[in-house]
Amino acid sequence: MQQMTPSDISPTAASQAADAFELFRHSYERARRVNALVPELDAEHEARLRRRVERAFRHGGMSATRGGRLRGFMVASPAFDFRGLVATLVPEYGHAVAPGEEAALYPLLYAAVAERLAQAGAQLHLFGHLAADAGVREALYGLGFGAIVCERLRDLSDLQVGARAAVPTGRVEHASQEHSWDEFATLAAEHAAYYRASPLFLHKDDTLEAAREDLEEHRQAGDQLFVYRDGATPLAYLIVGRCSGASEGRLLEGTATAQIRSAYAVPEARRSGIGTVLLQHAVAWAREGGFERLFVEHETANLHGGPFWRQHFEAFALFSLRYVEAP
Repeated sequence: MQQMTPSDISPTAASQAADAFELFRHSYERARRVNALVPELDAEHEARLRRRVERAFRHGGMSATRGGRLRGFMVASPAFDFRGLVATLVPEYGHAVAPGEEAALYPLLYAAVAERLAQAGAQLHLFGHLAADAGVREALYGLGFGAIVCERLRDLSDLQVGARAAVPTGRVEHASQEHSWDEFATLAAEHAAYYRASPLFLHKDDTLEAAREDLEEHRQAGDQLFVYRDGATPLAYLIVGRCSGASEGRLLEGTATAQIRSAYAVPEARRSGIGTVLLQHAVAWAREGGFERLFVEHETANLHGGPFWRQHFEAFALFSLRYVEAP
């Protein structure tokens, strides 16, 4: 077997950004072949993603070259606070390698990038990548990363409900955007508190004040709130709106994508078909609004919500996390 010539691992240069985008483009197109719901790379979308890669290169990272040709790159974001520690993110567009070289190049690139990150004080390393890149996922697992978040897509066809599925006896209400949503703040605060439990261990502000502020932000943004009631009592809700691609679904920015912004059901209402009914309302709203797909992001450790999203959506992008001790 012929031995591959070793790659030169060195800091990235701004002049490499165009070639880096081409490597990323190949990864993106592979994802589209696996999942047709991934937005097409038309001229506008390609330009947006190209700008993202170019902006990432301003932060500097590491490149792998061989014979003067770029074979891979990895660029991390500036440091930010996450879970009480200094963190950094290699975004889904901040890395790519030539096809077939994942096992060889990702460990080398990450080792070089991680050394610089650790010296800068970043102890939490987050990494986003396309779900279709099995080689990347395997390489990250070997480097000590564990899953934390999954982004998923689905089409806007009606949900298929089995003949034996539970049929909720309550009603779904489409909350008015003309009036305050404070009535549902208690339910939203319970949703925030839910994340504290094992195995999620996420500490969100679960005060009523924070819940009211969050609901008001959604209302002001034009999001839609669907609430399931049993009598007068709200037992579950789902918020849907346009996917902005700001902090979630970054590869969907500017596309005709709707997003499940928030969803929760009280424990006694779970596994009763309520989630399916609410999701069907979100699908119908998105379809009537001219969207082409529906997006959701969820924690992989969400034991109650995760199986529901996996049932109705296909994986699009994954995010992993690694903790490193300070040098």
